Amino acid sequence: MPLDNNTLKVIIPGKLIDGVGSSAQEGLAVAIQGNSIKWVGSASEAASLDNGGATKETLEFPGATLLAGLFDIHTHTNMPGDGRTGEQVNLDDNDEVRLLRSAKNVTAAVASGVTTMCDCGSWNRTGFALKEGLAEGLVEGPRVLVSGPPLTVTGGHLYYMGGEADGVAEVRKMVRNLVKQGADFIKIAASGGSTSTSDPYRAAYSLTELTAIVDEAHNRGRSVLAHCRCTDAINAALDAGVDAILHCSFYDNNGLYRFDQKTADRLAASEVFLNPTMGLGRANRNRLLGLKSERGLTADEEERLERSTVSGNNSLAQFSALVKAGVKLVGGSDCGWSYYPFGDFQGEVMSLHEAGLSRIDAIHAGTRSPALALGIGSSIGTVEAGKEADLLVVNGDPTNDLEHLRDVAAVFKGGAIVATAKERLALG
Repeated sequence: MPLDNNTLKVIIPGKLIDGVGSSAQEGLAVAIQGNSIKWVGSASEAASLDNGGATKETLEFPGATLLAGLFDIHTHTNMPGDGRTGEQVNLDDNDEVRLLRSAKNVTAAVASGVTTMCDCGSWNRTGFALKEGLAEGLVEGPRVLVSGPPLTVTGGHLYYMGGEADGVAEVRKMVRNLVKQGADFIKIAASGGSTSTSDPYRAAYSLTELTAIVDEAHNRGRSVLAHCRCTDAINAALDAGVDAILHCSFYDNNGLYRFDQKTADRLAASEVFLNPTMGLGRANRNRLLGLKSERGLTADEEERLERSTVSGNNSLAQFSALVKAGVKLVGGSDCGWSYYPFGDFQGEVMSLHEAGLSRIDAIHAGTRSPALALGIGSSIGTVEAGKEADLLVVNGDPTNDLEHLRDVAAVFKGGAIVATAKERLALG
């Protein structure tokens, strides 16, 4: 749908979180025209704003807060969020079904207030096809930045997506090929993960291979995000110069959790963004607790709940300590994986607050920080004149209660109004 450049939309909220200041501000208004923010200023000046001959439309949200659209740095659009593993989805579905699921998932995301997201691992060309469909208006969704298949060693985490590469020459070639296909950033499985043929407690790539990947990606203007489920992988990723670390779990090679102070100090001293993905664990625990109250748990479910509870407590303690040390956290839900469906990135933002970020800083971690981590902070992530008109209006003030982020009143993506999840539900 072509954007209406002949209409100047003036939005007057009760409060504005511009992503630049450290609080929600009253008495401000925002004007958007076409796909960009034209003006931000005093609401008292909005009525006399020069419309340049365009039709002026005023949208008032007196009890609401306007902020930049949410930015989820870590998703898997091919995945169903129904508990199936990557191996199961690999066996059950083909790329055509996975692509259709991606289209459904991104629509749910934008309706919930996410206006930009990263697909951090999809099968073969499905992520690139999704991006092409969004650009052509065939699919409704946020701005989607894609990595394509993550780089992984033979049999490594997510190998079934098609990104296996070993040795310096192969990893360089794989980065070049992904960029050729349209990768916006590069994802590395720097350790194993839930993939059964991988080891989450050991670094997967050598430092030489990691450095080659980062060098190749940075030389082509692409950020690098590294999946790290153990301390060795975290340190190797830091040595190689990655831009963000996903999960960032402190596990030793023997599979035991141990807070590593030396690594914590390195992370605090670095400029690397950390994505805790704590909301994913909470979603899994909440599901199991719900089942426990409904029907009781099987022995296997009880074991999973106990394991997840211990892991969640370790993660919360770790990131609380890291926040106090001054690390930079960034919001990424890992939705689509396990039992975390699309449509509630807000849960991950809330987990960042639980780990010690103030409410405003947690909001920044879900809006501004992902844009900075991906090198696109000059165009999105804050509410400033000249930036893309990707905006979210929520009822209430989320700097008082982050739960208000879930009460979506309006979504604007590139200046166009997008139907919210509540509006879609009302329409059936």
